Amino acid sequence: MVAIAESLGRIRDIVDRYAGGRHVDIMLATKHQPIERLIEAYDAGGVLMGHNLVDQLVSANAGLAEHGIHPYTSMIGHVQSNKLSSAMTVADRIDTVDSLKTAQRINRRQEERVARGEATGPYPVLIQINSAAADTQFGVAIGDVMQLAVAIADLPRVQIRGVMTIGARGSETNIRASFATTRRLSEEMRTLPALADADVISMGMSNDMHLAISEGATVVRVGTAVFGER
Repeated sequence: MVAIAESLGRIRDIVDRYAGGRHVDIMLATKHQPIERLIEAYDAGGVLMGHNLVDQLVSANAGLAEHGIHPYTSMIGHVQSNKLSSAMTVADRIDTVDSLKTAQRINRRQEERVARGEATGPYPVLIQINSAAADTQFGVAIGDVMQLAVAIADLPRVQIRGVMTIGARGSETNIRASFATTRRLSEEMRTLPALADADVISMGMSNDMHLAISEGATVVRVGTAVFGER
């Protein structure tokens, strides 16, 4: 079995090599990982965890809480509307918002949570960009990002913290171009006064994180490189 501490050490070396002195966060993609492995990862410094499935998010955080562990947790998978309330109750952030309708639902649910005393302030999200223009990926189209950002920024109970993308597959040229597009859109978004601090750029996974980091990622999402093959 892969030693998680050693894997995280290797990933940090990759981050340092390509980041040019910038700070880049490592988010663990924890899909289908048992609690014991998550505890091992947390103890090794993996304090940011991303979940693809809401049910696993809920069960994992409950299991970790039993051990006194409370990582910063994001939803990095598509969230169905009927599971949005559960996701918001447990996750610190939803990284896959790609439509105004979803943002409006988050806004309404956060208003209800604040009214019940369960939350304060706006709920943090990332805008997911389909930077590869791929039919198989979720995400707002490249040409619609700014319009969506402006509309979401007007919602009082939603706070845009930045952007997220899966990116292209195939050649290094295509992958790098999709990451560069995401960085450019992030920079354009931050010219809006309301979004000047929306500086999170979550992109890059185990196989292409070095490209993402060199193109400006502030967060990489790694699963296999930490936990080994599922």
